[in-house]
Amino acid sequence: MNILIADDDAASLAQLKSLVEGLGHRALCADDGAEAWELYRNGDCGLVITDGAMPGMDGIDLLRRIRSSPATSSTYVILISALDPRETIEAGMAAGADDFLARPVTNTDLMARLAVANRIISLQHIQDRQLRELEVVSRRLKRDLLAAEQVQRALLPSAVPHAPGMEFAWYLRSCDEVGGDTLNVFRLDERHLCFYVLDVSGHGVASALLAVQVCRFLNPLLGPASLLKKQVQGGVGYRLAPPREVLADLNALFPSQPQTMQFFTIAYGIYDLDAHRVVLASAGHPGPIMIRANGAVQSPQVSGHPIGFFSSTEAAFNEITLDLAPGDRLLLYSDGATEAADGDGRTFGATRLGQALRESATMALTQSLEKVVGALQEWRQGREMADDVSLLALGRLI
Repeated sequence: MNILIADDDAASLAQLKSLVEGLGHRALCADDGAEAWELYRNGDCGLVITDGAMPGMDGIDLLRRIRSSPATSSTYVILISALDPRETIEAGMAAGADDFLARPVTNTDLMARLAVANRIISLQHIQDRQLRELEVVSRRLKRDLLAAEQVQRALLPSAVPHAPGMEFAWYLRSCDEVGGDTLNVFRLDERHLCFYVLDVSGHGVASALLAVQVCRFLNPLLGPASLLKKQVQGGVGYRLAPPREVLADLNALFPSQPQTMQFFTIAYGIYDLDAHRVVLASAGHPGPIMIRANGAVQSPQVSGHPIGFFSSTEAAFNEITLDLAPGDRLLLYSDGATEAADGDGRTFGATRLGQALRESATMALTQSLEKVVGALQEWRQGREMADDVSLLALGRLI
């Protein structure tokens, strides 16, 4: 190891050099602080032994300069005290000295101090290596999280479904890089479209992975793997699976896992574009909010257990039917919206959510949802989100 020695006393400097080299180290010597600083900057020194009192830049000033740079602040520094050991120790501790030597320096004292220094420097090297390894892992995790976020974003509606006389809007924000909330709305066939809001328990990567798995089965383009369209007997044509059947199939596919204790809630609906009628089923999900054209706020109730709570034989899912008149709007949401808390711990609640939607009912649906999101953010008063938030709204224009 390269050890820098700074001492303005030539005899003491020679003695320290001899002791250091006798212990198998390479000594770099300076007789004042300024020269020591130049040697330190260019000498790859693992340890510094410096006299506390030297003309010009003394040992305390040298120590402060070493500690002032993030690149050199961890260098081990031993300060030599001479005239007033207590004063030197107090000043050295304030400047960041690691250890102290009293004059006259003996071989035994130096060996003891260097043994301690070696242990600490070795531990520092181990810690530095572990930090570098953690940084590599952290960068890899960030890349993986970014990729997972992109996958999850790809599950959201890619475009507004083509449905004359209808309007759609949605909002989703995870409290982590990825989350367990997701939503979608798309055409099933010429006459029907479907929509859902899904909320996996917890948040983060584990919840996001389950959400992606569930969405795979809610894709009508996956043929037999999709739960939304079923081939009719004989294999010619298809039928649309009613919402409660879709939820029952999900419950069979995703039973409770004792290892993870994960479950999810979902509201799934089919909208008949000709009849302007919604058939909706829920698996433990918050009920929808309806804003009628006359400003009335309704909260239809639909029952059903969360997916994974009960076995296929025990679980039961019901449906409700909602007719949409011109000007009516329907909102599905996750509980992250209603459970958003203010500074006093009060939750936003479904009543305020409906009120925010009603107060913006004269706006286009996209702008209305922006107002709702703004009301949520104002309620939180800048506090971090505790849960994912998802909102999906559809409205009938004519």
